[in-house]
Amino acid sequence: MAMHRRTLIAAGTLLATPAFAQPRTLRLVVPYPPGGSADVLARAIAEQVTAMGGRSAIVENRAGASGTVGALAVARAAPDGTTILQADGSPMSILLEAGRTQYRAEDFAPLMRLATSPFVLATRPGGPLTTLPQVIAAARAAPGRITYATPGVMSFAHVVAERFAAAAGIELLHVPFQGTGPATSAVLGGQVDLIPVPPGQVLDQGGGAIFRPIAITTEARHPSLPDTPTFREAGTDLVFLGWRGMFLPAATPPEAQVALAQMLTQAMAGRIVTAAMQRLGEAPALLGPREFAQFWAEDRAAIRAILPRLPRE
Repeated sequence: MAMHRRTLIAAGTLLATPAFAQPRTLRLVVPYPPGGSADVLARAIAEQVTAMGGRSAIVENRAGASGTVGALAVARAAPDGTTILQADGSPMSILLEAGRTQYRAEDFAPLMRLATSPFVLATRPGGPLTTLPQVIAAARAAPGRITYATPGVMSFAHVVAERFAAAAGIELLHVPFQGTGPATSAVLGGQVDLIPVPPGQVLDQGGGAIFRPIAITTEARHPSLPDTPTFREAGTDLVFLGWRGMFLPAATPPEAQVALAQMLTQAMAGRIVTAAMQRLGEAPALLGPREFAQFWAEDRAAIRAILPRLPRE
């Protein structure tokens, strides 16, 4: 069942063309429940825009069906420049390309990529697997015997693991759970061998290790895990970034798209958003409408290439 929650926030003045000179309430739709990382970022953006002065905004949580409920609501919204979807690649690439949505890519105008986050292939401290070559060798010796946990089928973690398996030419056994907590417990308890997680979940707040990191999906080593090799360094050609972005209904006028992109660019550089992203362990990675559209198309193409490896249970 979809969840609805609206918070009225005074937001910043929109620098726009005369057609949008009278700012209207901006509706920022988050397709997940309140309190999660997507919600935290959306509210930080709204607060930052507030500090810019003048415009009001509504943060609306439209949760359900792995983010597709909120995405569909924006696809069907009036294209008047007042409704924005903040979403990630799960509803906008993975589930879309798997045919699990009631919307198409053509129903949206990509507005801006906000942030990216890599994944770390990790295992329990003290476990037998310590390097990527060891993982690959063990998987080749016993196809389908090395297991990995994820928070669910067709999650980012699922995609990362299957892209690794495809790149390495190995077969791994997927063990999906209902959420990150149970998946984490299964790996730490030794019931499952591996887990793909964001860098922020590898260490605790004091810097102690929760997991043993094996390899990270960045092009260069991550500053929070300087001793962890990239997949490429470890011999497997894999680079992967989870991402968050903003989308508009497809027919939103170009002048509104330009004005909103300018406003969001200014907000993303602000102190409030910067602090929130640091807490979330995410890196700002802004792309404007044209560049984001190309990135999104390439991301969907990469998903299509591995769909045969993603069971649709």
